[in-house]
Amino acid sequence: MLVLLVWSDLRAHATGENAAKPQEAEASIIENPGVPVEVDGRPILLVYSPVGGFSPQERAEHIHDRIVSVARRVSIPIESIRAEDRGGWAEILAGDDLIMGVTELDARAADRPSSLRLATEHVQVIRYIVKQYREEHTFRRLVRGGIHTVLATVLFAMSLVTLFWIRRVVRAKLSERLTRQAEGGAHSLSERLVHYGGRPLVRILGAVFWILVLAMFQTYGTVVLRFFPSTRYTSYQITNWLLSELTGFGKNVIAYLPNLVLAIIICIVTYYLIQVNAYLFSEIRAKRLTIRGFYPDWAEPTAKLVRVLILAAAAVVVFPYVPGSQSPAFRGISVLLGVLLSLGSSSSVAHVVAGTILTYMRAFQVGDFVRMGEDVGEVVEKTLLVTRLRSQKREVITIPNGTVLGGVVVNYSAESGGRGVIFHTTITIGYNASWRQVHRLLISAAIATEHVRRDPPPFVLQTALNDFHVAYELNAYTDKPLNMQYIYSELHQNIQDRFNEAGVEINSPHYTALRDGNRTTIPDGYLSADYKAPAFGTEQLQVTDAARDKIAHG
Repeated sequence: MLVLLVWSDLRAHATGENAAKPQEAEASIIENPGVPVEVDGRPILLVYSPVGGFSPQERAEHIHDRIVSVARRVSIPIESIRAEDRGGWAEILAGDDLIMGVTELDARAADRPSSLRLATEHVQVIRYIVKQYREEHTFRRLVRGGIHTVLATVLFAMSLVTLFWIRRVVRAKLSERLTRQAEGGAHSLSERLVHYGGRPLVRILGAVFWILVLAMFQTYGTVVLRFFPSTRYTSYQITNWLLSELTGFGKNVIAYLPNLVLAIIICIVTYYLIQVNAYLFSEIRAKRLTIRGFYPDWAEPTAKLVRVLILAAAAVVVFPYVPGSQSPAFRGISVLLGVLLSLGSSSSVAHVVAGTILTYMRAFQVGDFVRMGEDVGEVVEKTLLVTRLRSQKREVITIPNGTVLGGVVVNYSAESGGRGVIFHTTITIGYNASWRQVHRLLISAAIATEHVRRDPPPFVLQTALNDFHVAYELNAYTDKPLNMQYIYSELHQNIQDRFNEAGVEINSPHYTALRDGNRTTIPDGYLSADYKAPAFGTEQLQVTDAARDKIAHG
């Protein structure tokens, strides 16, 4: 039993070593793909192992030089190229000249049973290459290649000139039609297509033109290279590379077609959802469709918000079907853009949120006459970012929505369609004037003013009893707040006229004076023709004897 166990263990060990040798050889073959020997740019055979201190690269260069030397020496017959076994290696000779040596390592790497077998195969290849080299590298072939090159160059030049001429003619025709279309205007659908698509079409045709020029240059280069044996294989390589790239591109396009169909379906669905959204909210805006608690002026901003949500959802759904969306570079750019937007748009997002809140607060609408802080004017535009006012001096004032939301908004137009908005002015009148008369004069001046409503009627409030005068506040209704500056101007004119006609002085601003000897402040047009400014006078007093004695004695 002990002898059997030892014998089986030794056998298994030997079997493992024998199995390991092919694995090591296979690994070495995989790790050593070989160095090609090229003639006229075309690889004909491979060398794998170093020999005599020469690396495989150096061996390949020397073998190339020897094969070309043999091919150029026509005196050496092709049949003299042969393989001879040298025991541990094989040699390939041309007559007495050595072309290359083949070692057992070369044979093992090439998966051949012996170096002689591999050398015999190389002999057949070298004979064919030498024969082909001698047939192609002749003076007659070179002259023929030169003639073909001249003809190809002439044909290429003529084709290039023709292409440039066609480009000039087409551009001139398109420019003429676009100019005529711009002068005459676009009315029909075809004219609009030409008007809006003409300029992009010119740019697209320009890009196609240069692509054709590059394709012609590439074709010309590969054809000319194919006329000469030294560059023929290079021409084949260029052509094969181009065809392989185009084939790969075509395969990628075909592979992407299912994703493209899904992306198109998503875009079509998104388009119709946007159309339905626009239709529904346009009906609400036109009051043909009513929803309880939903105001018509909310229709347009809500439609915009819903459209943004639809587009965002469509972008999220279609993103996986975009070419290159799964690549690390695309993801890195997406992250970078997200960081930039988050860092640079914080204030913009705040204004957008404020604009949305202002929309649904209904604090003001486009066309309202409002006061926002120190600015007064008509609202001419309301967006998610800013609100624009046009002042009564025809100045356009842009206010960020964040500022509007954080301040106080006074809307003069909110009640102008009902009872009207009240505007007021204050004057001060002396105590010597009857307050009833002052009330009548102020109300008369208000009624005589354009755009002041008779119903509700104007009214007067006495707001203060000051040291030298009484403050009267005139309040009047108007449904034209946009004309407030003109209403105030005309009202003040009428107040001056009414008080001057009644002979009542306006003490605004107030002043202190001794009335005796001072001219009245009423304008001359309201005074009588015989009016004279008063002067200081003296009056004689009757003094009794008792009073005189009292004065005399202190």
